Amino acid sequence: MFDWAYRKRLKDDLEDWVAKGWVSSSGAASILRDQEREDGRSRLPMALAGIGMICVALALFAFIAANWAVIPKTVKLVGIAGLLVASHLAAARAATKGRKGIADLLTGFATLVFVGGMALIGQMFHLPEDWAGGAFLVCIGALAAAWFTGSKASLTVAAVAALTWQFSRADLGEATAVQDLIGLAILTAVFAHAIFAPARLSRWLAISLLWVTFGRWLAETADLYSAGDGFALAMSLAGAGGLAVLMVLIDPIADLCVKWNSELPARSHGRWLMSRSLQDAGFLVLNALVVAALIVVPELASDVDGAAIWTVPALVPLAAAVALLVAGLLLSYKTAKAQALFGATGLALLAVLMPVVTSNTLVLAAASMSALVGLCALATWFNNRYWMLCSYLGLTAVALWLLQVTIGTLLGQSVFFLVAGVLLLGVALWLARVFRTGTPSASAGSGEREAPS
Repeated sequence: MFDWAYRKRLKDDLEDWVAKGWVSSSGAASILRDQEREDGRSRLPMALAGIGMICVALALFAFIAANWAVIPKTVKLVGIAGLLVASHLAAARAATKGRKGIADLLTGFATLVFVGGMALIGQMFHLPEDWAGGAFLVCIGALAAAWFTGSKASLTVAAVAALTWQFSRADLGEATAVQDLIGLAILTAVFAHAIFAPARLSRWLAISLLWVTFGRWLAETADLYSAGDGFALAMSLAGAGGLAVLMVLIDPIADLCVKWNSELPARSHGRWLMSRSLQDAGFLVLNALVVAALIVVPELASDVDGAAIWTVPALVPLAAAVALLVAGLLLSYKTAKAQALFGATGLALLAVLMPVVTSNTLVLAAASMSALVGLCALATWFNNRYWMLCSYLGLTAVALWLLQVTIGTLLGQSVFFLVAGVLLLGVALWLARVFRTGTPSASAGSGEREAPS
């Protein structure tokens, strides 16, 4: 999660790996020396160059705007086109010399010139203001530059433009199926590029675009039914919960498939990184949904319409998530750690869906507390600090809310602490039994890989 935390954990892991004979002492020393030298200075020039590139582009646009009345239209158009072509040619020349970072920056500069040129041309010919149309054109142009050159900077511009387009395009009642299909195509292109040219910012922008695109689909479907807040809330719980579970399980399911069928091709570096980023994002959203199902949803609507689950945007991710849970439990019947992953995730999904079944506060509280305790135990078992942060924050929020609700009477406090204590003791006893009866062979295999911090 942070460089210092990674280095601390790496030192502890190297000590264990050397003791087990997995890494030689000289190899461990070389790794530690390399980590001591790597203090971020190697990335500093490119970071400063990126900021400088943006400043130069802004200075260019400000100069043109300041001399708008003096510069003829023809000069403006020729200048924008010439600068765009020159930037791409310079990027191509840098790429042929093996300077990929410089080529990426120059392609990003060309993309910014394209964005600014779109705005200036629109002002030049007094075109009507159309944020959605402009964002769409910028997205298409930036995607083209990203795919033709492999530029991560251009993909960043494309993803931001795609997010802007999704937020600013036609109102919910006016959206068309063609626009939804175009949005799906853009999402696919952004996701594929983030795998083809891995970068942390690209992955998280792609995941953000996934949630925005899916949320737009949910909102449009709910608007068509016009069945009230209860209907929309049920759709959101089922759809978002199912999608979050899919994101959490996509990595372990891939591991289990490779484990049970060795003929499957190994995942590439980009696919591996994307699956882990999806897992972390899904875990965060799943914790937030468990908390919202107890605290937020009952406050927004007292009657959550369960019929909304059968709408396509809610049913597809939910059914797929249930299928993966069942398949995962069947494939991992010999591995306690994998069983815990699928079991805790399934319990969390059940807690998210509980408001659709009942509005009883006690039942909702028990489901949410059980799910969050399970996620906390899962994060601790996998030694994943990011998961720990998410699950413990969620458990703290629910505990404080329940304490506030029951603080009025001593009997209420008694019930609260009794349920919480029995629940925690039960989970502790179950984990102790699992650890006591587990064998080394039961915790080995690709399906048992620990999630990264």
